[in-house]
Amino acid sequence: MTLLADAPAFVDATTAFRFAPGVREALGRFQGRCTVVRLATVDNDVLGVPRWYTLQEAWGVPGSDAASTWSANPVVAVGPSDDPDLVLATATPVIVVGADIAASRWTRLVVDAVRATCRAVLVVDVGERPAPPYADIATFGHDRAHGAALLGLLTGR
Repeated sequence: MTLLADAPAFVDATTAFRFAPGVREALGRFQGRCTVVRLATVDNDVLGVPRWYTLQEAWGVPGSDAASTWSANPVVAVGPSDDPDLVLATATPVIVVGADIAASRWTRLVVDAVRATCRAVLVVDVGERPAPPYADIATFGHDRAHGAALLGLLTGR
């Protein structure tokens, strides 16, 4: 017996996601090479990926332009036991990805440290309870459909 999973529903990022003021206009800065800071806020079993993945393995369509563009970005994974005073020696824009970022003190500290040391920072909250100012983009979900829409948005593909 073979079971086939339903294809993921399409999510339109422009209507399903919430954007902080000015973010849509600034997205072009983040659609090239970026450094990704992945906050380990969601149990990796929920995401279905190991901590070191770039998320394109879980969200991207294999072989797609969005998946290959996103996978070229370096990833820094940060967890609750890591030093929150993350200092990145990069001139590239930084995208911070986590779930319910405002809910944890350590994630807020990491975001604040990255914003203090980097010129261009975009914070993406993929959780169900995003809260400003720790969600420049709120996706309200991290399933494959939301993730694919996010990757398309962040890569311009």
